[in-house]
Amino acid sequence: MRIDLHIHSCYSKDCASPVESILKQACSIGLDGIAICDHDTIEGSLEAQRLVKEHNIDLVVVPGVEVTTTRGHLLVLGNSDGFPKNKDPQDIIRLARAQDCLIVAPHPYKGYPKSLGDVSDLDVDAIEVLNSRFILGKFNERAVKMARTLDLPMLGNSDAHFVGMVGRAYTEIDAQPSVEAVFKAIMDGNTVVHGTRTPLGVQFYQACLGVKRRMLNLI
Repeated sequence: MRIDLHIHSCYSKDCASPVESILKQACSIGLDGIAICDHDTIEGSLEAQRLVKEHNIDLVVVPGVEVTTTRGHLLVLGNSDGFPKNKDPQDIIRLARAQDCLIVAPHPYKGYPKSLGDVSDLDVDAIEVLNSRFILGKFNERAVKMARTLDLPMLGNSDAHFVGMVGRAYTEIDAQPSVEAVFKAIMDGNTVVHGTRTPLGVQFYQACLGVKRRMLNLI
């Protein structure tokens, strides 16, 4: 399976991608599974699950959310409920464990958005070591080193904020097409990451949109 477990939709404030378009893009480029992990909401994830079921789309949709904690962002996969924002990551992890979720440290050394950094003190299941939204790649290299030091599974994800960037980075696993099988393959460490950088022009465009959005919020 080829899976991209960190995608944003129009339910994130910094993204305008329709969920239906994300699903079409994922299928067109040959992905077998995705997770829409919007910022602090599961609405995009729920819509993706509904559309896949209604239209019998051959795609595994892993429910997920990117939670804003007091220390940085945290990906929670497999959740059926949302989580409070701006809490200590340890509190979010405890809540996630109660739902048997998979917990991932995304772009741990990216810096912006605020990231977790060293997660040796956190009970995470995997580390995102290839995030396609990089410039020089140094933060990905540091993430790989940390994953190896902590002996944690490695994931590659696009962190796509535009439909065309879905699958720009992804993880290859040997698993049957189900959420449970995906989680087992990851926990067993049977992952291979692939991908390339999101073009700098696309990243610059998104940054400009972010500045515009913040300015409008001040008016």
